[in-house]
Amino acid sequence: MTGFSVIVVVLIFASIIILSSRFFYSMELQAVTRRLTKSHGFQILKLDYSFEQIVYFVSLPTNIPTIRNAKQEDVVIKLDYRDLLFPRLLGIKIYIKTDMKHIILAYLPIKDFRLPALDQILEQGKIDGQDYLKISTYKLMHKTTLEQISDEVYKQIQVGRNRKMKDVK
Repeated sequence: MTGFSVIVVVLIFASIIILSSRFFYSMELQAVTRRLTKSHGFQILKLDYSFEQIVYFVSLPTNIPTIRNAKQEDVVIKLDYRDLLFPRLLGIKIYIKTDMKHIILAYLPIKDFRLPALDQILEQGKIDGQDYLKISTYKLMHKTTLEQISDEVYKQIQVGRNRKMKDVK
């Protein structure tokens, strides 16, 4: 019976480690970002970024009825991680959620998510590439940023790159 108990304890321990790794990864990003933003005098939520690097897998605007008729709340963003045990964010996947399936609309890799103000600080040598990646990853994972990206993707699939939502009936 003790052999069985040891196996159960090991499995429970491994499950806890694996299930909590993403939480601790986000906590690490938050701590590093807070420290660096405080020492360099900028606010993470006020850092500008561009939607230019989002890779779309459908034409813009789309004529696919399932996507075209989707509502704003049907746009779902999933974080794309590399590993289970030591997770690293690779990017975000943007889907349209339907009753039957999820249709992938776009992808934004973390390596292409650039912050111009942070680029300047990096060029000045005040931060290194790892710090840049941690700050930009935290910015990308932030709830406000994800909402803005969701809004932008919805707008793009409805009206395309060159028109505004008010131009469409």
